[in-house]
Formats: sequence, C-alpha cells, structure tokens
Amino acid sequence: MGTLSALTVNLLILVAFVAVVWIGLRVAQSIFGTGSKKAAATEVAAKLVSYPTGSAAVLRRRFVRALTGQHVIMPSGERLAFGELIVRVAPEDLERLDPDGDLERLGDDGARLYADHAERAGWAVPADVRVVVEVDPGLRSGWIPPARGSGRAEPSRRAAEPAGPGWDVVRDAPVVRAAPAPAAVRPVDPDATMNFPALVPAVVDAAPTMNVAGLLRLERGGRSTTIGPDGAVLGRLPESPVTFAEPEVSHRHAAIRRSGMQWQIKDLGSTNGTTVDGQRIDGDDWVTLHGGAVIKLAGVSVVAAFDSAGTVHLQGLTSR
Repeated sequence: MGTLSALTVNLLILVAFVAVVWIGLRVAQSIFGTGSKKAAATEVAAKLVSYPTGSAAVLRRRFVRALTGQHVIMPSGERLAFGELIVRVAPEDLERLDPDGDLERLGDDGARLYADHAERAGWAVPADVRVVVEVDPGLRSGWIPPARGSGRAEPSRRAAEPAGPGWDVVRDAPVVRAAPAPAAVRPVDPDATMNFPALVPAVVDAAPTMNVAGLLRLERGGRSTTIGPDGAVLGRLPESPVTFAEPEVSHRHAAIRRSGMQWQIKDLGSTNGTTVDGQRIDGDDWVTLHGGAVIKLAGVSVVAAFDSAGTVHLQGLTSR
C-alpha cells in the first residue's frame, strides 16, 4: 500500500512538472510571437545565450579597442591610419553605446576617437576619417569584433623623383631648419568625450617618463621559463613555453600578456578551469599577477616570479 501511494505522489509531481513546462512554453510563445512551442523554446534559449555581458563601460572600452587597434604598417616601419572603418555591434549593444541608438552619431564619435588616437600615436592620418557602425543580429551581445578598414593615408615620400633621360641630378645644399615649436593641444568637443573618455588628449608632461615592466618567469618542477614581451599561451600545444603533458590541461588553456607595468592572465574557455591563488578566473576579464602567485591549470600548479621593474626618463631619447 505504501509503495502504491509513493508511486501516485511521484506521478502527480511529474504531471505538475509537465504542466509547468507547458504553461511556460505557451507564455513564451505569446511573448515572442512564434508559431510553435519548439520555436518558442529556441527563442528563449537564444535570449539567454545572448544576455549582455559586462557593464556599459566595459562595452565602450571594447568599442574603442575595436577601432584603435586597426592600422597599416609599411615596410619602412611607418604606420598609416585607415580612411574608413566599419565596426559591427549586436542589436542589444547599440543602446548601451548610444542611449538614443543613433548610428550616425556613434560613428562620428568613433571617427573623432580614431583620428585623435592616430595623431597621438604618430600615424599618418587621412584628411577625412569616417567610421560606419553596422548592427549585426548574428553577433553575440557584449562582443565587438575588430573593425574592418579600407583606404589609408599616403606614406611619406622620402625618395626623390627619378630624373628624366639625359639630365644629371643636382642635389640642393642641406637646409638648416629651426626646431619646430611644440604643438598646441587641440580642444576636444565635450560632447564627443561624454561616453568615450579616451578622446581626452594626454596632458603635456615637462619631464616624461615611461614605466618598464619586469620580466615574468614561470616556475614548475624546479624549472624556470621566461615569458617574452609578446606574452604566451599556456596549455598542451607545442608552442606553450611551459610543458604540460597532463590530459586534464586543455590544448589552449590560458593566455598571459603584459599590460603596462603589469602581467595578466586569462582563461581561454578551458574544460577544467584556471585559478590564481585559489580564485577561479573565467570570462573576458584579465587578472593581474603578483610575485609568488600560484597559477593552477586544471589543478596543475605554476608559480609566477618577477624580475625588477622600474621607470625610465624619456628626455633626450630619440626614436630610430
């Protein structure tokens, strides 16, 4: 008798669960306007997957990074800015970048941002820079891919034009030029800096200095490996500076980079995760490393160690 009553209770619970699922699908069907329960369930799943990640400030930084990382490097080493850039954003992210969803205004802000960044970086900049913002429904919310560039500034003409046939080339005597006056800081439109603080020009420093990051060494099993300035990817891939033979470590498990005076690490979507001093890291955030930090890739430990860091004065130094 007890077995029969328990079976009846379980059956009632199952019926109640099915009813709740059915009602939920009907509600989703009415909200999203889909023609079937399967389509309603798919729409709900898509909304959950595309839920915005990160704050509006993080999204604006990604927008800035998608633009300012694009330029052309000539064989001479000269860097040329693009004349037109196309940047794509998800529909859910447009309002977070511009409260009114104004694509043209967002593009104008992006053009000013890109031109000012290119001038501060010393790139050759076209007379007219244009940024086009496109809404791409296929993008995951919270992610802005690198912008696509077209057209670019003309490189500097360093070589003399070839002489015509039968003519000798006579070179002019060198002209002594006075040292150029320091460039005045251009005023920046306050409306353009409201959402993008990167548009604010750097303050002129009478005694400029540059921070120099120390070298990062990863120690494991009595062996020490120095990470180059370009960073590295850790895992079971052959290019990993630290060898991992453990199967629980992913092929591309974590990435390490240098950012200013800091070294940072980020998990690359590994199967078994990454921790720093016992704290799990995941998502798009980079975590700063300190001397003696214990990094665990799926439980496999690596210790971070640093050489000295310092500050270099830039006065009197010339670029080559």
